[in-house]
Amino acid sequence: MNALTEEILETLSDLAFHPHRLFYGRLIKEYSRKSLGVTVRRLEQKGYIERGVMEDEVCIKLTELGTKKLTEKRNLRKEKALLNLSVKDEKWDGKWRIVIFDIPEVNKRIRQALRETLKVLEFWPLQKSVWISKKNYTKELRKWITDLDLSKHILTFETKDLGNNN
Repeated sequence: MNALTEEILETLSDLAFHPHRLFYGRLIKEYSRKSLGVTVRRLEQKGYIERGVMEDEVCIKLTELGTKKLTEKRNLRKEKALLNLSVKDEKWDGKWRIVIFDIPEVNKRIRQALRETLKVLEFWPLQKSVWISKKNYTKELRKWITDLDLSKHILTFETKDLGNNN
């Protein structure tokens, strides 16, 4: 499953539970309109998504098969995760957790594994190397970063202020 396909499925799945993200720019921006169209058609042909019309607007819905495929991908991601943590189900304390990293190309595998781990921990990319979450994994991430001597490449912090008047 390529990155665009995965991102479309993840976005559709996420929007079902967090529709407000539609209004905060969470949708895919870095891909061309053509590649988005081709990927959406391919997902539809494979039966992962369905198109429909609602109030004169074209809508895309994740199918049961698409949900199954996404679950398989998430399970595979959990197996590849660097930290063996279960997802916390706690009330949000109002703090955002932000991870910023610049891992050199020679450590490409660590960088990719970090991204997979952040996805498992329910972080979302703001940019390729800036990830954000409401889940509190700061202590675990900092310990892991220190243990692997990656402090010079990865910054983690918590904030209540994202600079957009929230």
